[in-house]
Amino acid sequence: MIKTTQTPLNKEEQRRLNQIVQQLLDSNDSVEFRQPVDYKALNLHDYITIVKKPMDLGTVQRKLNSNTYKTVEECLDDIQLIWDNCKLYNGSQSWITKIAEKLERLFKKNVKNYLPLVNLPQFVPKQKDLGADVFQEEPQDLVSYNDKVEFSNNLKQLAPEQIGLIVHMIQNTSPNSFVEIEGEKYQIIVDYIEYEAFIKCQKQIQTWIAGDTINKKVKI
Repeated sequence: MIKTTQTPLNKEEQRRLNQIVQQLLDSNDSVEFRQPVDYKALNLHDYITIVKKPMDLGTVQRKLNSNTYKTVEECLDDIQLIWDNCKLYNGSQSWITKIAEKLERLFKKNVKNYLPLVNLPQFVPKQKDLGADVFQEEPQDLVSYNDKVEFSNNLKQLAPEQIGLIVHMIQNTSPNSFVEIEGEKYQIIVDYIEYEAFIKCQKQIQTWIAGDTINKKVKI
């Protein structure tokens, strides 16, 4: 953000900032942004080389409550940094970037409501693919929370052969969605499945549950 003025962080501004942060934390879409990115567990080996200053909502809240911030703009910059980091690392077409954009719109709306005299942070794209679609009015290709819950519940109903096919489909497109939990056992993190892969897997699972035979030719 280009800083023209700095707003001292008094008790009233701190209260309003806490409201902004809490509303973001309370959003069902903010799950991936409430704590630092566990890049080691997710095997994102290049994360710290690309993202120079990691940030998350939990860290912002702790810094705010411990009086680390001296100005309103410092806090707002850190919140904006969360969305900027996500766009920088994941690119404009990733499902998680679209969630970040949705949260960014909520963030800026709340800043205007709670802190109308404060200048909003501005995002400057650092990658060529972060172009005109960064600030779409409505996010596209976004998997809802209910869809994720339905996917997880439906997956539990499948036969081993069917689960094996779904695992293969996901591995081909979204390897980061697998987390090793014990020896050769892996857990699928639904939030990290690419949108198109998620939709194709969901449709295939629904076909099986409806009683149709396994389609071993399904490809992603």
